[in-house]
Amino acid sequence: MVTVCSDITDLKRDAAALAEARDAADAANRAKSRFLANMSHEIRTPLNGVIGVAQALTRTELSSQQREMLELVQSSSRTLQTLLSDILDLARVESGRLELKEEPFDLARAVDEAALLYAAAARDKGLQFLVEVAPEARVWTQGDPVRLKQVLTNLVSNAVKFTASGFVSLTVDATPAEKPQTLRFVVQDTGIGFDAQAQDRLFNRFEQADGDITRHYGGSGLGLAICRELAAMMGGDLGCESEPGAGAAFILTLPLKPAQAPAAPSPALAATAPSDEGAEAAPRRLRILAADDHPTNRRVVELILDSAAFDLASVENGAQALEAYRAQPFDLVLMDMQMPVMDGLTAVREIRLHEAVMGLPRVPVVMLTANALPEHLDKALAAGADRHMAKPFSVEDLLAMVADLTAQTPQAAEAAA
Repeated sequence: MVTVCSDITDLKRDAAALAEARDAADAANRAKSRFLANMSHEIRTPLNGVIGVAQALTRTELSSQQREMLELVQSSSRTLQTLLSDILDLARVESGRLELKEEPFDLARAVDEAALLYAAAARDKGLQFLVEVAPEARVWTQGDPVRLKQVLTNLVSNAVKFTASGFVSLTVDATPAEKPQTLRFVVQDTGIGFDAQAQDRLFNRFEQADGDITRHYGGSGLGLAICRELAAMMGGDLGCESEPGAGAAFILTLPLKPAQAPAAPSPALAATAPSDEGAEAAPRRLRILAADDHPTNRRVVELILDSAAFDLASVENGAQALEAYRAQPFDLVLMDMQMPVMDGLTAVREIRLHEAVMGLPRVPVVMLTANALPEHLDKALAAGADRHMAKPFSVEDLLAMVADLTAQTPQAAEAAA
């Protein structure tokens, strides 16, 4: 008989240490995600006040000096909003909650819309700004146009920012005859460029080519990392070529998924629509209920909706919103999510219950909130909300949403009056 004994004490100890390290890493990752979500919420609330008040000011009479100062405020606000969006996208990517849409869109139009956002900035710097879409790339394709434009605008904005003279170009071509079919986007500039060592870390998070770039040009170092993540999620790749002082070229390749253009609306229907509208009575004033615990955010909504077309009632929490809703009918409800006494989700559920018990028509409810993560959208829709609009929002977006949701609002409020 032969007996063999092995001392596995070290193996057990190592396994326990690895399990402990794994649990600690998971806990740290969850804590980081919660921190990013909380910071997103806390920053969005005051930023919404800055952007909202600035946009409201643009609708008033201003001197040339006041308008110049206001443009500086808006420019700084847009920079902060971009940084906040980058951080939020990073949290979504790390949590696996960033989802892409699949819909047909006009590729050439999407490219033009992305590039033209920075055409004025390029002209102001005296740069040639070129956008060229090859004939074979002027097609309808299947994908997520919003995320594609996010990648392209990031690349173009970087090219304009890091180029003092020369040109910035965006070219698009396709290889429809080859398999697999591929789209190739190239953003090229004559800017400062970078060396091979910097290129290796350029797509890492919170990294730029060197510290001097961060101090001189600003930025978080998140944009390119998120762009590469998005390119991979869309089934493609993002790379670059550059030399110091000789400019750079960023190359995005994506699969080409041909799609059919949507059918144009019937001319006959379009011609008869105005006559039907002309037969209707003049529009009445719309009743809107807005609930938000932050006084600045309430004032922003009041400034935006300060119009003869609206009767606005503002309250500080969900309990007051529910009380106001039960007391009189409204055409639209704008509800914050995080509020004292009663939060917005509970208030929406109570509003839907009140409608069901009293046999009232369903009134559109919008969660107008700084809670902007995908799970917040899911919770809002599950509670009974119709839309979710994240702060900070623009005047145009809010007014367009109000017009859209109240276009077919039940006439209960008019009948009750």
